[in-house]
Amino acid sequence: MSTQRRVLVVGAGGHARVCIEALLDDEDTTVVGCVSSDGSAISGLDAVMLGLDAELEEIAAAHAATHVFVAIGDNATRAQMMARCWASGLLMASAISRHSMLSWSAAVSEGAAVLPGAVVNAATQVGQGAIINTGAHIDHDCDIGDFAHIAPGVAIAGGVSIGTRAFIGIGARVIPGITIGHDATVGAGAVVIRDVPAGATVVGVPARLLHQRTR
Repeated sequence: MSTQRRVLVVGAGGHARVCIEALLDDEDTTVVGCVSSDGSAISGLDAVMLGLDAELEEIAAAHAATHVFVAIGDNATRAQMMARCWASGLLMASAISRHSMLSWSAAVSEGAAVLPGAVVNAATQVGQGAIINTGAHIDHDCDIGDFAHIAPGVAIAGGVSIGTRAFIGIGARVIPGITIGHDATVGAGAVVIRDVPAGATVVGVPARLLHQRTR
């Protein structure tokens, strides 16, 4: 017998709108409402605004939330908010759209989002708080790091490793066996044919180094 999840959503913008729909694809999930940094929400959001994210622990308790989902697109901010939730003893929900395709041998960790049209193929691991955004395709045996963001329309071939908090921009392509380091950024439409160091930003076809963070 299934157990009903009561989910408080942190975030109230466009990304939250998509994630709320994915959460509600699970018939055993109720979204009790959302919180945001300033207490405001995008127009027409399908959730009640309950207050400030500074008060999320109190709001979660007041509304009997069993789980929290952090619907914030920025990787570092999402990681920080999820760390706060874990430190407070709050459970994290994942949001998996019924319009995505998830291999039975793939694994999606807590707090992750797999959004409409996304494909996650065999033996791929999706880390905590990672986003596999609309229409992104992840092939077999990939490792998507914690809090990484794979933007809409990205195609990642087999055996690719994506580091913690890395961002792969819209429409980018990554050939097989590549490693993309922690906190790296791949620009929109780039084609990655060689490894990307941690903290690097690469752009273009083929992708070339634009910037390298030293700290």
